[in-house]
Amino acid sequence: MKKKVFIIFIILFVLYIVFRLIPLGFTMKSYIYNLSDGKQTVKLGVPRLSFMDKKNDYSYSYKNLRGNNVLKNEVNDYLSTLDKIDCNDMVYYYDKKNDFTVINYDVKNNILYNTISYDIRYGNYCFLKKAEDYSKKLGGMLSIHSMGEAFTLSPDKEFTPMLRMSFTDSYDDNRNFTADVMVEYLTPTDDWRYVSRKEIEKSSGTYEIKGDKLYYTRDEISFKADDVDIPKTSVFKIDDGKLILEDNYLSLYADEVVLK
Repeated sequence: MKKKVFIIFIILFVLYIVFRLIPLGFTMKSYIYNLSDGKQTVKLGVPRLSFMDKKNDYSYSYKNLRGNNVLKNEVNDYLSTLDKIDCNDMVYYYDKKNDFTVINYDVKNNILYNTISYDIRYGNYCFLKKAEDYSKKLGGMLSIHSMGEAFTLSPDKEFTPMLRMSFTDSYDDNRNFTADVMVEYLTPTDDWRYVSRKEIEKSSGTYEIKGDKLYYTRDEISFKADDVDIPKTSVFKIDDGKLILEDNYLSLYADEVVLK
């Protein structure tokens, strides 16, 4: 009798070991939340035969009896279906269709079972973190940095020639940080009621910030003056929210370009 029980135990143990090593793939589990700005859908790839779901808006965990390495491979298979994004020396996984990011995941080994966990954030986490960082450095987002004081024309005071430049930041649907640049030079005319406006540059492109430097790369130059050599990329130093042009391609019109 004892021998028979022992054989049954061995068979069950072998079956359990084999079971733990069988890859079964993952299944999608969906959660829908009503947020103030609309519905948020979260769809996570969870290894099959998982149980004991625990969840809130940002954290999800599941238990599974199968082996740790098998489950890790299935989690990695799911993550490979998402967009891999890098920021701040970290790797995250973005679900573009449902607009959320897996910022952390783990398969923790216990004696009898494993725990699969996901931490998520709504939206493109890298973009949101970068936008937050940019906003702090620039003193706000979706704003205009400009050079050139407001002026009032008067018959008693001659108008002083003035360079006017603006840098208007935004972002597009692909989460690129974009900008429009406009430069003009104002000079007096014989009639004090008017000034002469010379258009120097109209361009648009993308920008990125590294440390205390902003790099503006022109994708399109819709207008340029003949006497100005406009570079492909301009570098600005960021100083207390101001943009100071380092390589002053506008030196013919101003000794220094500072956008406030």
